[in-house]
Amino acid sequence: MEVSLLRRHRRWFFAAAVLTLLVDQISKALIRAYIPLGASVPIIPNAIYLTYTQNLGAAFGLFPNATMLLIIVALFVSAVFLWLGRQGFDRRRVAIATGMMLGGAVGNLLDRLRFGAVTDFVDLRVWPIFNFADTALTVGALLLLWWGAVAQPSGSHQKTNESLEDKTAGLEQREEAKG
Repeated sequence: MEVSLLRRHRRWFFAAAVLTLLVDQISKALIRAYIPLGASVPIIPNAIYLTYTQNLGAAFGLFPNATMLLIIVALFVSAVFLWLGRQGFDRRRVAIATGMMLGGAVGNLLDRLRFGAVTDFVDLRVWPIFNFADTALTVGALLLLWWGAVAQPSGSHQKTNESLEDKTAGLEQREEAKG
């Protein structure tokens, strides 16, 4: 893989991480500034509400009161994503999905460090309340799983092209031998 291509994909990774982090932190700051804790504002009545809550645990309220453990896990996960980002990616979409996950992990980590809890506010009434960082983490992970399950490894495209070239060359040689 060409070094410049890997560097370009690193830019996509860091751009996705920064954009995710900015949207997450700005949206949480707006919620904290304009909606009282525990209050709920309908966006689409009976479907989508902005409900300001502070989540002391992990996703869906798991592991309440495990703030220090969750901080350590988030630091480790963020370090792994940063290491991956520095290595570069052979596909832009993988760089973007991984960047989304880094931005989400750092967004929730910053909340835990600053406030001791994560600000959640997207309330669908049929699902636990969540935030943009949670969405980025989930969507990034699902995209990586989806692409891993349905995508053909990049090396197999090369093998397919080489195989077709070999067959074409063989046919051309047979035609020349006949003619």
